[in-house]
Amino acid sequence: MTTGTAAAPSAVETRDLGKRFGRLWALSHCNLAVAPGEAMLLAGANGSGKTTLLRLVAGLHRPTRGTVTVFGHDSVRERMACRRSLAVVSHYSYLYDRLTALETVRLWARLLGRSSAEKDLLEQLDEVGLGERSRVAVGGFSAGMRKRLTLVQARLKEPRLVVFDEPFSALDRQGQGLVEAWIASFRAAGAAVILASHDLERAAKTCDRAVILQHGQQVWSGPAAEVVSRF
Repeated sequence: MTTGTAAAPSAVETRDLGKRFGRLWALSHCNLAVAPGEAMLLAGANGSGKTTLLRLVAGLHRPTRGTVTVFGHDSVRERMACRRSLAVVSHYSYLYDRLTALETVRLWARLLGRSSAEKDLLEQLDEVGLGERSRVAVGGFSAGMRKRLTLVQARLKEPRLVVFDEPFSALDRQGQGLVEAWIASFRAAGAAVILASHDLERAAKTCDRAVILQHGQQVWSGPAAEVVSRF
């Protein structure tokens, strides 16, 4: 009789995953797996299904058919367990406009059980270039500044999986470099990354593998370095 340990679950695994809105299948027959510490790029034109797939992984949509598991937890039956494992960085920031950046980060820190000491929070804001705007209401922030702030939320959560939707949009070159560095730091900590981006050359440098979607279907998968020529 032989013994052994069970293989660790994938960070994300989808099986025959599909999502329909009315009569339109936004995503169909999607099968992919992402390992802990791995980064996967989703490429495709607008309407190809990228954001739908990300929202299914994040538990923001319920599958019409098929399954999503996050570290072995089913996205429907064990939704909260999945959500605790992941962080989402989107071009929709969902911030409270009346709160200052410092108040926003303090709220997140307390909800997540992290240090809410002002010194620690200011260090987090300094790291994303918002230290001098820490006491300014978020409602006056540009789209790029709001995205920088959501990076702090992702870091505070200490996620095992990070989902990025267009992480480089609305950012200047310095901000884009910051996102690249943070993706690397998440991966170094063992977190998996899934990102959708139209900036394929930049995104491909941060990822191992890529999937191209077209009309909700996977039409190619392979090394991220090849995605620009394939797309």
